[in-house]
Amino acid sequence: MAALSLAQRAHTSTADLEHVSGVAGRILRGQKPYAEHVAEIRFEDGVWLVPSQHDATSVYEVVIGRRGESCECADFEHHCGSCKHIVAATIAKAKTAPCVSCGQRFRHRGLYPVPGDNLTFFESELLCRGCATGHGVL
Repeated sequence: MAALSLAQRAHTSTADLEHVSGVAGRILRGQKPYAEHVAEIRFEDGVWLVPSQHDATSVYEVVIGRRGESCECADFEHHCGSCKHIVAATIAKAKTAPCVSCGQRFRHRGLYPVPGDNLTFFESELLCRGCATGHGVL
């Protein structure tokens, strides 16, 4: 069986996913909600909000931290381990970083490094477009 990586795109049908079990299956199933909802997954007040795949009005609160991870979905409670929402939030966390000024998370390409001559921030800290413009970095 080929090694699985979060960086690989899952080109697997739902029927194929039913045959994959354990951690590998959760990783594959977690890539789908990330790919489908990448623009909607957000980080607020220390919690990742991951939209439900089955109910357009619901989101799952996911916590990823030093003390472990948790999700309010039934799969997490039943298996006491990473669910697809935690995997989706982990991918989103890896592909984003916080703006040092406003604290919101942005994709890496949407952040701008602070130059060395700036007196407000340290060199190479990252600012979003709005904060970079407001502080004269752009």
